Amino acid sequence: MASTFGGLNIMTLGLSAQQLAQNTTGHNTANASTPGFSRQTVNLITTTPQQIYTANGMSMAGTGVTTASITRARDFLVDTQYWQKNSTKNYWSTQSDVLSKVGEIFNDTENAGIQNSMELFQKALGNLASNPGAPSTRTSAREAASALVQTLKTSGNNLIAQANDASSRIDTQIKQVNSYTKQIAALNKQIVSQEATGATANDLRDQRDKLVDGLSALTQINVSEEKTGAYTVIIAGGISLVQGEYATELDVAYEKNIPYGYVTTKITALDGTVNVNFKDGSIASLNKLRDMTINGYLDDLDAMAQSLLQDFNTLHKKGKTFDLTTAADNFFGVTGVDYTDPTKDPTKQASPTSWLSELKVNADFYTKDGTNLIAASGASAVGTANGDNATALKNWLVEDPSTPSASLGRNSLTGYYSSIVSTIGVQSQQAENVMKNQTVIFDAVQTTREAVSGVSMNEELSNMIKFKQAYDACAKMLSTMNSMLDTLINIR
Repeated sequence: MASTFGGLNIMTLGLSAQQLAQNTTGHNTANASTPGFSRQTVNLITTTPQQIYTANGMSMAGTGVTTASITRARDFLVDTQYWQKNSTKNYWSTQSDVLSKVGEIFNDTENAGIQNSMELFQKALGNLASNPGAPSTRTSAREAASALVQTLKTSGNNLIAQANDASSRIDTQIKQVNSYTKQIAALNKQIVSQEATGATANDLRDQRDKLVDGLSALTQINVSEEKTGAYTVIIAGGISLVQGEYATELDVAYEKNIPYGYVTTKITALDGTVNVNFKDGSIASLNKLRDMTINGYLDDLDAMAQSLLQDFNTLHKKGKTFDLTTAADNFFGVTGVDYTDPTKDPTKQASPTSWLSELKVNADFYTKDGTNLIAASGASAVGTANGDNATALKNWLVEDPSTPSASLGRNSLTGYYSSIVSTIGVQSQQAENVMKNQTVIFDAVQTTREAVSGVSMNEELSNMIKFKQAYDACAKMLSTMNSMLDTLINIR
């Protein structure tokens, strides 16, 4: 026979279940805008039925409702896709961002830039060829050359600044990686402890997944969940950043690039015994930009400086100075130095430096009557200057050489620079296009993830009404049963 007060117990359980469901709806609504929050659901099940005797034999009577669990809406497969696409998107986003800044260094305008400086130098040499005896044309040629040198050096320094900035960002992001992994390990410990009783630590799991989201933007990761509920996080090379409650801290060592002198970083783990190489994510992108892209453009500027110190000087020495008797020497660099001599290569000295750091207009040109040392006349000039060598120097800037140059190959100085500008333009456009495509793919995965885990206000409003009506019905039923029992007691 069913208990006299069994109905009261059923309604009490119903009130508790509907109240918990309503509270969970409120929790979802309150966190609708919380980053990383996953919608939670109360899973209700019937309680164990009671055996009763009926006219037809034994039957099972319901005894109410109870809460089986509170789970969060989450799909680990979608999360894995999100983390993969997030790494790729951030790799190309960083590429696009830095390449646009590098492109600005080579952004020639009408009044600035390397191309403008070469054109002004060419024009000054043309004026010198037309009037080789005038002090003004000689001074103009010297100053135009000085402006070209300064522009090349400024561009080189700007590239070095970009490389140093990349190293600084890598250092900051490695610190972020260490912070993320320590927090993930700490949350692993809490989650394992709380879930040992059979419960699900929903909010802690959301916090952990949010940290993994941040980590995936920095580098490609492989995440697996152990039976205990703890995450294991592995990066390229099989290095475990997180395993259970333990995190592997990454170390940054600093060196100087040779020959340009910008700061480089070496990332190691396990007390420096393992070198860490990143794949995808912003850290890998910054590493590649600094060590390959920016360094490559520094090499290009260095090749231009080398050509001025070798090829231009060699041609300059073939001419004659103002008095047609003094032997011509270097236009760029230092008097008396043969820059074509391999032993004079600045990149191969005991303390290596770049060709660009050696590039300057000959200091002798700035002494009294120093511009007379500019060899504007041709080797055949007799009696008066003829400007033939100045013409040859002007043409050298724009005409491809018949004999390959050691630094520029078969390109003229202006032609070589044009190829640099074209290359950076292509790279920037490619990075931007890929970044846009990856963003579209990432957004699609993010939309899928939001559909799975996000809070729908319409759905929560519907649940709120449903749970309220169920709660009101249980309360009304409880009141009715209480009235029935009161009547029964009063009769007796």
